[in-house]
Parts: sequence; structure tokens; C-alpha cells
Amino acid sequence: MPDILTHDFFARDVADRAKAELPLATLDERDAFLLGSQGPDPLFYITIYPLMAKWAKVGNLMHDERPARLLSAMREAVDRLPKREKDVGSAYLAGFSCHWLLDSTVHPFVNAWAYDLTHAGVSELGPEYDGKVHMEVERDLDEAVLYRKTAKTIAEYRPFANTLRASREVLAIIDKIYFYAALWTYDKPIDPTTFSVSVGCYRTIMRLLYATREPHRNVVAALERAITGTPYSTYGALSHRVRASASSEFDNSEHRAWTNLATGVVSRDSFEDLYERALDRASAVVAAVLSRDFGDDAACALTGNLNFEGAPAPIDAPLAQVGVAAS
Repeated sequence: MPDILTHDFFARDVADRAKAELPLATLDERDAFLLGSQGPDPLFYITIYPLMAKWAKVGNLMHDERPARLLSAMREAVDRLPKREKDVGSAYLAGFSCHWLLDSTVHPFVNAWAYDLTHAGVSELGPEYDGKVHMEVERDLDEAVLYRKTAKTIAEYRPFANTLRASREVLAIIDKIYFYAALWTYDKPIDPTTFSVSVGCYRTIMRLLYATREPHRNVVAALERAITGTPYSTYGALSHRVRASASSEFDNSEHRAWTNLATGVVSRDSFEDLYERALDRASAVVAAVLSRDFGDDAACALTGNLNFEGAPAPIDAPLAQVGVAAS
């Protein structure tokens, strides 16, 4: 997935471009839309809260399985909200659809980078480190997007202070959407506060990852490597660096060929090409999910049943077993 800042700036670009489809009349609606642009990613961070850690697996389900039904179920959940909550719910759904759009467009590019780097025969950089490399690529692109959009680094623009904003009231509305979407899409009756707790956990992690001094980052990463016995650090892969550059060694500005692992299609698109392609489509996607007749059929037509990885996910495919116990 593109990283947190890339999704946030993408949503801001969409909001500027799609004002007719997306009025965002209040601060709560804007916060909900921007939070929606992070998609189900906050769920991955609920693992730091032991009593609710099992619901992190629902994030995997949402990323991988039944994307069309998920969007349709979220829309149905929004429709069932009390009238006073519908605008906030709709704004969140619009943002969530933007997350799917950017993820499904850019993920094949990031996956190709991770695959190529971990299958190049480099010592201690084998396929088992694909996930770490994936995070490194996304973080490097995120740093470039931040500088390109703001001419600032994380020293001046703190990710934890500028993203994931939402009041308790807004989070409570989104909790309802997640509860019904998980139930209707995956038959998982999750805890009713799963999403709001996840956001709290994500905010905590973002603060812990924040480091403007390279020696600090290096010490923490080295400690993690020593404890885990692995050559790569998750902290080092996720923590943004102070990097004043609008380019990334992974942006493919040279337009070299890469292969979509899910489809086998060869492309020369750069990261910027893919970002702009998603942005060009965003107004239509937002208009579709907010239209009166949006349901399962319309969601299938919209997504082409591509999941957040940009890979085909047939609507009738059996659900992956992710070890989530109903409760």
C-alpha cells in the first residue's frame, strides 16, 4: 500500500479536484474523508492492544477479499445511519474508495519492486524479506511525496500531527460502518469499537515512529535487529527520514519496464504516472460510491473485482482463513 502521507495528500488532491461530487461542508466531514483515505490500514495497528489484537486480521480480509461487496456493504451501512450522521458517513466512504483506488493502482508497482529486489540473488536479501523491502519502498516514496507537496520534511511536517484526525463522534459513526461492513461482507461480528480503537493505536505508533535525528533511528533499528536476529528492522523500514528531496530511487522516473505480478502485464509507468492516473479517475469513483443506485452490481463494475493489491479477487471466491474468531 502507499504509505500514510501519500494517501493523505492524494485525498487532499481529490478534494480539490472533485468539489462538485464531494462538497465536504463541515470540518467533521473533511476529517472523515481524509481518515477514509487511509482505508482499513488502521486495523493493522490494533495488534498493540492485546484484548482486540485479533481484529487486525479483518484488515487483511478487507485488503484481499470481496472488494466490491465491501464497498457495497459500506454504502448500505451509511444508508442506515441516522440522518444527522449520513454526511460524515458518506465522506468517510468516499475517502475509503479513494484508498482502494490508489492502492489498487500503485500496489502492483510496489510489489514489482519488492519482488525484483528480493529475487536478485543478493546475500541476506531473499524472498523472506519481501515485506520489509515493500515497506522501505513505500516509505521512500512517501518522503518524496511530502517534499514535493510541501517543500518540507518531517522535521517541519509531523505525520502524527497532520493525519488521522477525527473527533470521538466521527469515530463512533465510522465504528458503525465497520461493524456492519465486516458482518455483511465477511460474516465477522467484530467488536463495535474496533475502528476507533485501531485509530488510537495507529496514532500511538506514528508518534513512536517519529524521529528527526538519524542517530536515534539507527540506534532503535540496531536494537531491534539485535533482539530479532534479522538483518532488517521494521522500525527502520516504517520510520520516515528527514529527506529533502522530491524524488525517490523507486519512482521509476526513467520509465524502466516492470511486471505486474498479478496479471503478468509489463508496464513502464512511473510512480507519478500511476498517481496521476488514479487522480484522474477519482472524481468518477467518488461519484459512483455516493450515487443513489450504488450496490453490488455497481461495485463490481467499479472495481472490476480488483482488491487493494490490484489483483483479481473473484466475487465468489472462498474467504481466506485468517484465524478471526467470531465473538
